[in-house]
Amino acid sequence: MDRKTFCDNLVKVYVMNVFQLQYHKSSVLVATLAGVPTIGALLMFIMLYHLPINTSFWLISMLITTFLLIMILVLRWIIKTQIFVPCTVSIEQEQMKLEITENNLFYNKRNFSALWENILSIEEKFSIQHGNYSYTVIFTAPYFKANFSMKEHYEDEAENFFSLLRSYQENKKISNIHQQKQITKDFHDRLASN
Repeated sequence: MDRKTFCDNLVKVYVMNVFQLQYHKSSVLVATLAGVPTIGALLMFIMLYHLPINTSFWLISMLITTFLLIMILVLRWIIKTQIFVPCTVSIEQEQMKLEITENNLFYNKRNFSALWENILSIEEKFSIQHGNYSYTVIFTAPYFKANFSMKEHYEDEAENFFSLLRSYQENKKISNIHQQKQITKDFHDRLASN
């Protein structure tokens, strides 16, 4: 099956479907998991450094415990609301579009679109912690890595989107095999005619 036939079939089944998902970048998540505790620890040490020498051990322990609790709560808030953000993904005949629907601290680029031909790979991952699947889609032009997971209360939409990605990946492999066979056949036909 060639790419055009696949895209035509895709449109028949999913005529410009829009899916509500969650989006995140792994690099932003890792940087936040490393950066927030580092900054929090530095602030805590600066605060402790400025305490009088005769401060009681009980007060210092309470300050450290309070500061750690605040740091954990801030980190959880950042991860839940600023890193894993709601997005809308629309599937069209020629391309896939991503739109981040809420303001956030980390993602300046709120809209992205790429042609189906520019999808390099689709990887499925299972999260033991959350008990669900997420998908990483890597685009080639421009190079961009998008991680998608289920948005709460939109499980059916996510399943439809993920099954579409799976079928796209399978059809792309089949299409590439047919293209390679056709190129080889054309090459041999040209050699035979010369």
